[in-house]
Amino acid sequence: MDESDNTARREDDEALASTRYPTSARLLAAIHRGDKAAIRELFLLYAPLLRDQARRMSIGPGERDEFVTTVLDDVVLHLMEHQIAPRHLTRYLVASLRNRTRNWHRDLHRYEGTREHAYSDNGASPERIVAESHSEYGLRASSPSEVSYPVRASIARLAERAVRELTQGETVMMICLGRHMPLRDIADQLGISYGTARVRLHRLRERFRKLTLEHMRNLKTDERAELERFFRRADVSLTQKSAPKRQEKTNGQA
Repeated sequence: MDESDNTARREDDEALASTRYPTSARLLAAIHRGDKAAIRELFLLYAPLLRDQARRMSIGPGERDEFVTTVLDDVVLHLMEHQIAPRHLTRYLVASLRNRTRNWHRDLHRYEGTREHAYSDNGASPERIVAESHSEYGLRASSPSEVSYPVRASIARLAERAVRELTQGETVMMICLGRHMPLRDIADQLGISYGTARVRLHRLRERFRKLTLEHMRNLKTDERAELERFFRRADVSLTQKSAPKRQEKTNGQA
């Protein structure tokens, strides 16, 4: 029984072409500790595979390297933040790439559709609406059938508090993240190394989560519910997820 259990665990523990980290379990354990050598090894081992997968999913050669780097950045931060240990690391990385690729293609189609519809005639006027000379707000305002809704007061107050309590560097990082700027470009803008930017981003996420929870404690029920809906639509969890505990059978136990 002992031999079969150990064999099953070895089969689940993915073997890697690495002398320093021969299995995925050792590599993940080092990543959880924030080992820069392990993070570098992850990029070296899996970037070629993910670039090939991105090519198959119609990501252009000019965007492929940055696309794969961004996926690996996000995966590393997620693994460190939640102490996740996927059973099959390769499948986990490929699935992460495919999810981001689907979202990328969807957003691209929406953007192209918006540009196509922007070149349209306004029924109430003989003039033509041109995308290059009008912002999205201007396009909405030009149509009498649409109504613009202001930002909710509870969300605006949270943003104002974040600006007051976060440092200037943290605020810049938040703005850059909101504009989907790659982490390497953010590091260059802040004048710090890429590894330092990764650590600061991890700490910034945790600090903003705690700041939001503290802010929500003093809100009314309807305002708190509005903020919860806002973060739920953004697919952001405010609860701290505990790392799953693995139960291993002891030797000699049937």
